[in-house]
Amino acid sequence: MRKLVVPTLAMALGAVTPSHAIFGIGAHWAPAPTLSVKESSGPVASLGTEGSIGLNTGSSDPLQGLGVKLWIDVLPFIDIEAAANVQFATYDVNFTLPDGNGGTDSYPLKFDLGVPFAPTRPSFSRIHTDISVLYPFLKLPPGLSIAKIYGGAGLSYGLATEVLTSGFAKKAMDKAIAEDGFDPQTATSDEIAEVLTGAIVDEGFKQGVGFYLQLGAHVKPPIIPIAIYADAKYQFFGFMPDAVDGPSVTLELGGALAF
Repeated sequence: MRKLVVPTLAMALGAVTPSHAIFGIGAHWAPAPTLSVKESSGPVASLGTEGSIGLNTGSSDPLQGLGVKLWIDVLPFIDIEAAANVQFATYDVNFTLPDGNGGTDSYPLKFDLGVPFAPTRPSFSRIHTDISVLYPFLKLPPGLSIAKIYGGAGLSYGLATEVLTSGFAKKAMDKAIAEDGFDPQTATSDEIAEVLTGAIVDEGFKQGVGFYLQLGAHVKPPIIPIAIYADAKYQFFGFMPDAVDGPSVTLELGGALAF
């Protein structure tokens, strides 16, 4: 008889414990696989009869990122969720100078931020915090009820860095010429690089709000206080630089402590 007590209690507990957590907090991988910095090129300062300083911005790989998530679903019919994501991608930038023989010399632009393991290539990054209202629209059979499928929408507040394009570099050069007495015709390659890197480092964040549509799923086994989740967000953000190209889709794939 005693041998049956523990299994019976476990089965009873499983029967009365809800499969879906009413509260969860987790962390996730947050790539934006459709979004990247696009290629661009153009002149940024005139050198008179010798030609001009040019800038070439290379394309980046898709944005990668990390994030955290908090959800609560004690409200009838809807769930409330909050998330924050940091996403980034590095890209190449080269500026060119006439070589005196009808051609050009190319100089890669590097950054030294004094931070260990920080990338030396220019990088684009964005941070956004999201608040979602979700509705679990698909009810699964009892054997699959550990999964919840939901959809909804939400609002975002975000920050994004500028991208070092030829247009941005031209404005930086014009400002240096007008305000600092910078002379591109006599400047060395190191001095040109200093103007460009200083301008992008000193540039403030673009900020704004946006909204998104969301589709996703939670999987929460009974009793065990662990859940996994997968979300896709199609985003409409007004604070993104024009040099970042592609539809803004963020995936959130992670795990959580859920109760």
